[in-house]
Amino acid sequence: MAKKIPEEDYDVKKHIKEYKRKCNECGKMWHSLVSRETEIQKQIRSSGLVGAGMACGSPSTSAQSIRTGQEQQNVLSKLRKCPKCGSANYKEEVIIYEKK
Repeated sequence: MAKKIPEEDYDVKKHIKEYKRKCNECGKMWHSLVSRETEIQKQIRSSGLVGAGMACGSPSTSAQSIRTGQEQQNVLSKLRKCPKCGSANYKEEVIIYEKK
């Protein structure tokens, strides 16, 4: 197992940061890259969506942009649910590793 790096030593060029999640319902453990979830959140914001898939009031928000944002919201939701039982009831910690 790789050595964990403290948060204060994190360097995006040298390290990988991920969420380590454990389902409180079935005990399944899974991992998700922090960078991936952050990028998805940026795409959701740029699509004009706010909250849980609700369209922003801006008239300049295109239907395609809204659909893309909703798709990204679904991807993010899936990453944050247990792959075994589908529960969103989990504990998480951020783990930092050196890149190989």
